[in-house]
Amino acid sequence: MRITDFRPRQSNEAAQIAAAAFADDPLWSHTLPDPERRRLPHLIMLGTALRRIGPPQIARVALDGDRIIGFSSWTAAGSDDPYDPFDATRPADPHMARATRKFVRRAASDWPRLSALYATLGQSYPNDPGWFLGVLAVHPDHQRTGVGTALLRDGLDRVDLDDQPVSLQTSTPENVDFYRRHGFEVTRTFAELYPGSPPLWTMRRPAATHATAAPSEPGGARPS
Repeated sequence: MRITDFRPRQSNEAAQIAAAAFADDPLWSHTLPDPERRRLPHLIMLGTALRRIGPPQIARVALDGDRIIGFSSWTAAGSDDPYDPFDATRPADPHMARATRKFVRRAASDWPRLSALYATLGQSYPNDPGWFLGVLAVHPDHQRTGVGTALLRDGLDRVDLDDQPVSLQTSTPENVDFYRRHGFEVTRTFAELYPGSPPLWTMRRPAATHATAAPSEPGGARPS
């Protein structure tokens, strides 16, 4: 395995990894009960966003040969809200606009819950100084083999060079334990983002904090 910079031509493959990694995520499972519709936010919205990625965002991929088995996406926390693709205050992007129309159409009856999720995720976004880990996704076939740990350490090493803190959000309890072993602590718990939804945890790692790597790892952090 090797870790290298993400290239926009890898967007579809990376989006497929995220769709697989988040297939059992509590928040996405509750919001999108149909497994096929559950893939849409990653395949459509994340895939389109990755093709448009640029500063202040950084994305890295873990490769097995030429095949992506995991990736991470980071952004300067507080510089933008990574969750709400329907924010009317942002400059118009025709690519994202087309993706949004496709997304809404295919979400069908799940759209009310999805719109509630995106709106409340945007409100929950930790506008702290430093960096934000938007996505840490490892294909299920390669989870708990060290890929997620390697991607996380790769990003944290870059963050530490700038002596910056980093935040993230997750709705998976085992992820909370994983990130704690890497120096993160829970700073806020949302019992429900919208009525009936599973909890969401915001976590933060102080600047220049190093933690011991752990053998087990999550399927993903909260997606952008």
